[in-house]
Amino acid sequence: MRLKVVEVIPAFTIGGAEWMASMLASNLPRDRFEPYVISLYEAKGSPMESLLNQACVPIIYLNKRPGFDGRVYFRLAMVLRALKPDLVHTHQTVGRYVYPVCWSLRVSPIVHTIHSVAHKELRSAFWRRFQMLAYRYGRVHPVAIAEEVSQTFKAVYGRTPLAQIPNGIPVERFCLSAQDRVHWRAENTISPESCVFVCVAGLRPEKNHSLLIDSFARVVASCPQALLLLVGAPDREHPELAHAIGRQVEQSGLGNYVRFLGARSDIPEILNASDVFVLSSCYEGNPLSVMEAMAAGLPVVATAVGGVPELVEDTQSGILVPPGDASALTEVMLRLCNDPCLRLSMGEHARRTARERFDVSAMAKAYEKLYTDLISYRLSRNSS
Repeated sequence: MRLKVVEVIPAFTIGGAEWMASMLASNLPRDRFEPYVISLYEAKGSPMESLLNQACVPIIYLNKRPGFDGRVYFRLAMVLRALKPDLVHTHQTVGRYVYPVCWSLRVSPIVHTIHSVAHKELRSAFWRRFQMLAYRYGRVHPVAIAEEVSQTFKAVYGRTPLAQIPNGIPVERFCLSAQDRVHWRAENTISPESCVFVCVAGLRPEKNHSLLIDSFARVVASCPQALLLLVGAPDREHPELAHAIGRQVEQSGLGNYVRFLGARSDIPEILNASDVFVLSSCYEGNPLSVMEAMAAGLPVVATAVGGVPELVEDTQSGILVPPGDASALTEVMLRLCNDPCLRLSMGEHARRTARERFDVSAMAKAYEKLYTDLISYRLSRNSS
């Protein structure tokens, strides 16, 4: 008999946690698992939903209203009663709705993946306290995605995560040809001589695009062949940030050097057409965007935050800089802009690393074992 596993996410907005949950559900072996994905909000028409549909993973939408919506408890209870899952896996901030329903229906075990440093995952002290009680008494099993995340989890919750399972990506999807690169650049009027920096990150405060724009303005002053592609949707909680970044670009005289591409489904093609990946975050978890860039053969320039140093081997597959240091970021971007041979060697090292470590199959196998162990333990306790 196959084990029913239900992944629960807030919504299918473009982000690493949403991609991770969708890829995990799509890659669980169907001879052993029957996966479902529940979204608290309505359908978004996102590429993650397309991925799940192609993999024949059922998606259930609870059509939550903005803010607190008590109807979600009843809708979720109806769904879980009908499905009778063997395990529920939560992501991001859904616990406040999911855990009480699971407890009332005696659904266990529950797995929760911490997708960011623990003190940033839940900003409210009340909900952190709720999460702490869920870990201690509510049969919720925490999983960290990186060593840095594990350390912050210990600091916030005073305990060690049950497991540490790094995120994964479909590595081969990001291995495109030189011909694809030429074609994409031609279609998007990018000169073959341009040195293209790309940042794939939602326009959110923690991504610190302001630092990146500041540094890139100095790069352009010395390397007028430089171009920056910003890939990512505006933040729903901070919509004004996108406007502020746009104003900074214009005021810095970078209108011809920075392109805002928004949320995209052709990330592999964009990375393949680029030369350097750059990420200027204040904090991170275990960013899929860095893995994807490395799989595409790009050197990574990034701030040394969160799980990034666990992905990027400094001076080998990229160069790490201190967070908030615009001068250091400028210096490294200039170095790579002026040295195509260094870009190539670092990019090849990054590609090899991605193939050896980051494929989604490894992540799926680790969760498969975790799920099986937890369910077996529950069954053994129930039978004793």
